[in-house]
Amino acid sequence: MNLAALWNYMQYDIEADKFRIEMSNSEKRKKLQKQADYIKEQQARFAKIEADIQQMDERSAKCKEEAERLCKLFDEMSAALSGIENMESEEITQKLQGAQRLLNAIEACEKEMNGLKSEADSAERGQVEIKRRAAKVKSEYDALKKEYDVEFAQDKQKLKALRDEADKQAETLDKADLERYKQIKQHCTPPIAKLVNNQCTGCFMTLSVGTLREIKASSEAITCDNCGRLLYSAD
Repeated sequence: MNLAALWNYMQYDIEADKFRIEMSNSEKRKKLQKQADYIKEQQARFAKIEADIQQMDERSAKCKEEAERLCKLFDEMSAALSGIENMESEEITQKLQGAQRLLNAIEACEKEMNGLKSEADSAERGQVEIKRRAAKVKSEYDALKKEYDVEFAQDKQKLKALRDEADKQAETLDKADLERYKQIKQHCTPPIAKLVNNQCTGCFMTLSVGTLREIKASSEAITCDNCGRLLYSAD
C-alpha cells in the first residue's frame, strides 16, 4: 500500500468534505431554513384557524335554525294563549311555564350565537395578524434567498473544483487501497493518522509494543489498535 500517495489524496478528500459541510451549515442557509419553517408554521396555524371558523359558522347556523324553530313554537303557544280566559289555572300555569322554557332556550341559542360570532371575529383578526407577520418574513426570505443563491452557485463551483482535484488524485491510487480507505472512512474520519512518538494522532493512544514492532517489521499498512485508522509514518 502506498500510504504516502493515499495520505496526499486524503488532504484533498477531507478538504472537499469539510467545505461541503461548511456549505450545509452556513449562517444564511440556517436562517433561510428557520424562516421557511416559520412560514410553514404560520400557514398551518392559518389553516387551523380557517377550519375552526368554518366549524363555528356551521354551529352558528345550527343555532340559528334551532332559534327559529323555537320562535315558531313560541308564536304557536302565544296564539294558543289567546283563549286564556277559558282555561283552568293549572293549564294556564303549564302553558306559561312552557312558554318561559321556550324563551330561555331561545335566549341560550342567541347567547351561543353571539359567543360564536365574537370568537370568529377574534379568529379572523388573528388570521390578519398571521398574514401580516408571514408576509414580512416571506419578504425577508426572498431577499436573503437571492443573496444565498449567488453565494451557493460560487460555493458549488469551488466544491466541484475541490472534488475534481480529489478525484484526480484518486486516479493515481491502487483501487484496493482506495476501497480500504473508503471503508475505514465510513466509521472513522480522517481514515489515516500519522504515527508520532509511538502515538496515533487520530485518537492519541499510545500503541502497544507488539503493534510498534509489527510496523517496523512489516511493509504492509497497519491500523491503530484503538481507533482502526491506517497509521502513516513518514519515516
